[in-house]
Amino acid sequence: EMELPTPHRRPDREFAGTRFRCAREAEAEWAAWRLPGFRARDTGITAATKGLAGVRVARRSPGADDIPRSHHDADIHFAFVRSGGLTLRADGHPPETLAAGDAFVLPPGVLTGIEAPSDDLEILEVTLPGEFATTLG
Repeated sequence: EMELPTPHRRPDREFAGTRFRCAREAEAEWAAWRLPGFRARDTGITAATKGLAGVRVARRSPGADDIPRSHHDADIHFAFVRSGGLTLRADGHPPETLAAGDAFVLPPGVLTGIEAPSDDLEILEVTLPGEFATTLG
């Protein structure tokens, strides 16, 4: 719980073009993510910031092994491993084995792949802008 600076709740009010947004994990709706083999929940940050930023949580789908490599056109693509682990391969870089608590940034246009994802893999993804193109390949 958080005490607001005013006793009035005004969820429609904008603050410099953004709205307050509270996303609760227990109320999350999971859907297909930008990468096959994962499900994700949108936190609503993209809508609250009018597309300026996006925050999603992605989980590995049970039994998903063949995750295609991809690249994106976002200005900033940051990811934090919330649980589990994976090996990240990015063209031109040595593979990185990542575990819960590790983070990475993916530059636009660099072909990357997630390999050996654990069954409990969960990633928090933050992007600028909120919506961006992902190309599988």
